[in-house]
Parts: sequence; structure tokens; C-alpha cells
Amino acid sequence: MSRFPTTPDLDRLFRPRSVAIAGASTNVDSPGHDYVQAIKNMGFAGPIYPLNRSADEVAGLKAYPALTDAPGEVDLVISCLPAGAVLDLVDQCGKKGVRFLHLFTGRFSETGDDEAADLERQIAASAAAKGVRILGPNGMGLYHPGGGLSFRPDLPVAAGTVAFLSQSGNNAVEVITRGNARGMKFGKVANYGNGLDVTPGEMLRYLADDTETTVIGAYVEGVPDGRGFYEGLAAAAAKKPVIIHKAGRTQAGARSAASHTAALAGTAELWSTVLKQAGAHEARNQEQLLDLMLGADMLPSSGGRNIAIVGGGGGRSVQSADAAEENGFTVVPLPDDVRRRVREKAPGLADWVGNPVDQSILAGSGLSSNGLLELMLESAAYDLAIANVGEDWFFGRPDASDRLKHACNRLAQICETSAKPVAVVLGATETNNREHRAIVDEVRDDFAARGIPVYPSVERAAFALGRLAGR
Repeated sequence: MSRFPTTPDLDRLFRPRSVAIAGASTNVDSPGHDYVQAIKNMGFAGPIYPLNRSADEVAGLKAYPALTDAPGEVDLVISCLPAGAVLDLVDQCGKKGVRFLHLFTGRFSETGDDEAADLERQIAASAAAKGVRILGPNGMGLYHPGGGLSFRPDLPVAAGTVAFLSQSGNNAVEVITRGNARGMKFGKVANYGNGLDVTPGEMLRYLADDTETTVIGAYVEGVPDGRGFYEGLAAAAAKKPVIIHKAGRTQAGARSAASHTAALAGTAELWSTVLKQAGAHEARNQEQLLDLMLGADMLPSSGGRNIAIVGGGGGRSVQSADAAEENGFTVVPLPDDVRRRVREKAPGLADWVGNPVDQSILAGSGLSSNGLLELMLESAAYDLAIANVGEDWFFGRPDASDRLKHACNRLAQICETSAKPVAVVLGATETNNREHRAIVDEVRDDFAARGIPVYPSVERAAFALGRLAGR
């Protein structure tokens, strides 16, 4: 029998009408202050109740001695209290009718201490008896710009449709920050820590039917509910792209996971099999996770694996061909319809240029790699494309900045109007020339703002496209 016969009711977790922060602090260098300030910064629309026994005010908001002193109903309580104070807080939650308690509080079973683990079990039993659901413990909690929630004051306020579940709080921060820099906007993000009550499987099942979510990513060390996790994963993957970064695959990683979140990691082979059977995409590191989430978020699905590749010099063309074929693509030679149109525009190129397009042979021909990309995308011979910017070539020419920006703006226009997926390759800013670094960063930011996925290498672009093709 399925653990989730109906969609789990987690709406009030992600969209509470009111929030209380237990252990709210006037110390600006403390979690108890950060949560209050972060939720204020995110524009939370409902009442925020800082709970502090001695202060009258925290972060400009009236404070209350205890949860039961808060004047209105409370949907979500965030605990920054020491572990020993949580049982009493659970009692207060029961009296107040609180539905969700997020325990930033740690030092429970993840410590390996028997008494700490026993306290965690007591908290779980008490909360269950009172109808209080627990997120955590040992987790940073919720970031949901659409619902006005955040666990750090510096996170982006723009709301999107990419959901992310993470067993690690710092990992969640890194994915949000790095993903946002590449153009992703996040919706529901949860760092669930030990997963004592609200499990990743339950949240996956919820996100499967969440109309606000179009792509789901997750960082997982281990799961407390193996069957429930698989069912939630399969339900989600049947409806939208799901990318799982499974960490703790090695013996050393498994040991680290156990001390981090009390996770039982499992074998790498078993996890790969489970993810494949459920229909999810597996990432082996954070770069793969971000690359796959980016492609799933920003690129349309391709109708096949015939790929067009343009830009870069001769060496880059050869590397691009290798990367494409190694990731399951067919590098289709330039078809007659495209070659005929090339002959009309640049007769000298017609019998020379091929796929991948070597940018170095185009100089003086009157036809650019962007022009060839347009012709190839219009041909039925190709299902998708990788476009190498080839920024190093521009930096060797006069007026490098203007030329590069013009070419990238033209490329962005092609990507925006194409019904076929186009991944842009713009190299990392690995140069001692600060001016060149600034120009590349500016161009990359423009692509991101226009919703165009950019990859730092053709190998990473080909990997992401290859895993997502036909999704």
C-alpha cells in the first residue's frame, strides 16, 4: 500500500499565514536574529512573532516571552533554541494549535550520542501526539520567495518555479546562489536535515502535484523512508524533471554523512538503479546537479539527438564533436539544404565548412557562426544545438568588447526565437586580464537575465543535453 495515497498537505509549511521564531535574538550575529531579518527581507505578508524572554523588540518587531503569548494563530514555528528546550516548545505548539515546527536546533541523533538520539525520539512522539509536524531537526529550513520565507537575509527575492530539497543547509545556500547567478529562479526550497518527520519522500510527492513547481532538484545523503522516498520520487519524475545528487557514495562519504545528518547512505550501485527505475536523473557532483537543473529549467525538450555545433576554432570543433558523440548525439554532416544556402551567401565556404562549424575559417566570408547556426536550426536535419561563443578569438581583435557583446546579443536573439534547444558555451573567466574577465561576466549575466542557459565548457553542455534529451 502506498505511503502517500493522497498528496501530502504541506501547503501551510511553505505558505504559512504567520510565523514565530523561538529563540529570536537581538544579537545580529546569531541564527535567532537571521531568521527574523530574513523573513522580513523576503516581504512576508503575515504576522511575524519573535519569541524572546527578555527583549521587547527584535529586528524592529515586537517580541513576546513565549509562543503562548503571541496574539494570533501561528502556522509555523522556527526553533533556534537549544536541544534541551525543544520538548517544552513542542508542548507550547500543541497548546497553540501550531501545524508545523521547523527545528533549526541540532545536536540530536547526528551526534551519535544515545541520550541525544533518545531526546529526538521523545520530541517526535510528543509532536505526533499533538498533531505537530516537524521539519528537521538540524536543518536550515525553508526558502520560498513566493511565500515570503527565507533562512538567510541575503538570498534572492525573485520567485521562480525550480524546487530544491537538500539534506545539507550549506549545500542549499550554494545551489540557490550559484543557480541564481546562472539565471535560475527558485520556488520551494527545503533543507530537512535529519528528516525526523517530514521526509524527502513526502516532499517529493507534494511537489509532484505542485502547480508552482516545474523542475525539482535534490541533494541527498541518505533517506529515513526508503519506500516512501521511492514512491515520492517516481510520482514526481512521472510529471516533471527530477535531478538527484546522491552524496555519500564512497566509504569515506558514507561515514561523513552519518555524522552530518545521521544518514545511512547506501551503496552507489543501488542508488543509481533506484534513480533510474524511478525515472530521475542522477548527478554525481554539484556541477552536474546545477547543469542538469539549468537545462531542465530553461531549455525546451529536444525531439531527437541530431546535433548542430557552431563556434570556436579548429581544436574546439574537434573537442565539441567528441563531447557530443560521447554523450549519445549524432553529429550530422551539413545537409544539402544548408550547404545550398551557404553557397548563396558565401560560395567559397560551401564545400569547406562542416558540422561542427570551425569559426576560424569564416573570417572574411560574409557568414558568421551565428548566421550558420540560424541556417542549421531551420533545417529538419537538426534537433538541437550547442553554440560556442569563442570569446578568446574576440579578445585578439580590435574593439574586442563591442564585437563580443554584439555577437552575444545576436546569439541570444537566435536562442530566444528558436523552438529547438540551444546551449551556449562561454568559458570560465580564467585569465589574468581583469578587463576581459569583466566583459565575459557581463555577457554571461546578460544571457542569464534573458533565460538562456550558459555552460563553461562544451563537455558540460553536452553532458546536460545528453541526459535531458527526450525528457
